Amino acid sequence: MSHPRLVFALAVVLCSVSAASLADTPFVNRDSLLAPSVLAKQTPESGGDRVYSESSDLAPSVAPLPSNAEDLDKVVAVVNDKIITSLQLAQRVAAIRARLQQQDPNALPPEDVLRRQVLQQMILQDIELQMAKRAGIKVDQATLEQAIGNIARANNLTPDQLRQALEQQGQSWTQFEDDLRDRILVDRLTQEEVESRIHIGPDEVKTFARQLKELGGVSFDLQQIFIPLPDNPTPDAISAARRQAQEVRDRLIAGASFSRLAAEVSGSRDALQGGRLGWVKAAELPPAISQTLMSLKPGEISPVIPGPTGFHIFKVLDTKHEEPTVTEVKAAAIVLRAGNGLQLQEAEARAQDIETALQGGTRFAELARRYSQDPSTAASGGELGWVAPGKLPDELERTLLALQPGAVSSPVRVGDAIYILQAQAQRQVPVGDEQILAAARMQLYNRIARQRLEEWQRRIRDGAYVEILDPSLRSQDA
Repeated sequence: MSHPRLVFALAVVLCSVSAASLADTPFVNRDSLLAPSVLAKQTPESGGDRVYSESSDLAPSVAPLPSNAEDLDKVVAVVNDKIITSLQLAQRVAAIRARLQQQDPNALPPEDVLRRQVLQQMILQDIELQMAKRAGIKVDQATLEQAIGNIARANNLTPDQLRQALEQQGQSWTQFEDDLRDRILVDRLTQEEVESRIHIGPDEVKTFARQLKELGGVSFDLQQIFIPLPDNPTPDAISAARRQAQEVRDRLIAGASFSRLAAEVSGSRDALQGGRLGWVKAAELPPAISQTLMSLKPGEISPVIPGPTGFHIFKVLDTKHEEPTVTEVKAAAIVLRAGNGLQLQEAEARAQDIETALQGGTRFAELARRYSQDPSTAASGGELGWVAPGKLPDELERTLLALQPGAVSSPVRVGDAIYILQAQAQRQVPVGDEQILAAARMQLYNRIARQRLEEWQRRIRDGAYVEILDPSLRSQDA
């Protein structure tokens, strides 16, 4: 059984798609407008590449190599008390090189540049995973299997067919599961550390709603190159980053490949996707960026746009001007009441039983009639009908919007209830006056989440102890 269209989709699913669409976390395109710090500071005592804040308690005077390092492959980097080996780096580089060659052979950067870029991404991911584990965040088998089922449905496959397709392409199923589990861990961490801390006041929503009417249904298909600033940058550092961004733009105007330069010099997580952001709503971008992009035609390169953490260069691949719409989701829900501690444990156990039954093939509607404690929907198999923006609590709305039609969320707790949601279909409807505030709240949330995520990632990167032991992998600025 051959799945030619699956080759590219599955190769990038863990790199370029938020696991929110795979599991139950709120939707934020976390691979957009990210700016992990890639600037490093040389330390004479080790000759290594150390990056940490002065207040970090993770910065020892000697690299904390584990006692069994000699029994492992060559250690190329130390991240807090963990290591990255040359074998791990080589495996990740090979996977990304294969994807870039398939996506755009001209976008493949020189091997030394590719290895440095991949290592920087691995370092940030290691820091995030360590934080998630310290915070006690876990991904149980039921959640993992639910995410696998959602990926399979998105590719019109069963989980068994998905596994077969991956194995035919030479990919390890165990590695696929491990990577997916890590992606869900990181998404849950960012939900706790970033998204759950966003609070938007009614006045902010009203102001943004007026802007939303002006921007209408404008969306951009974008590529970006991001030149980051160091933490607490000096005027000289800002000038140097601006000069570098301008030099990159000059090369683009002269005909250089945007994808190749993004993979070579960009400091954002999307660098190794050729800087591809995909379709982004104009209203979800910072005003300085959206206003600039509105003046560009498809194929044009933006000027250098300054931001709070660095400088952006965009290429507009396409633009859509459509009637302003909002997404409605035809949905169903299973609701379990939690209450006090004992009842919460019982509700969580019941939710796991329901997940197991769903994975075993039991129909959602049957389980809703049997277990849901929502008297208004249980008898009809949990059917909610078409759910418009603002009709559900924000946590549930974001979860529902992240699900592909046919997908089921993991349990989501809101107040004294646990919800399991099923997305059955989606449709776009014109924005009415009664929906504009709900639409504005969601898009403003996404805009703020992008900015906060960028700042948070740079902060945790600067606060970690990182030593790059292989000189060829150190940043050129070191």
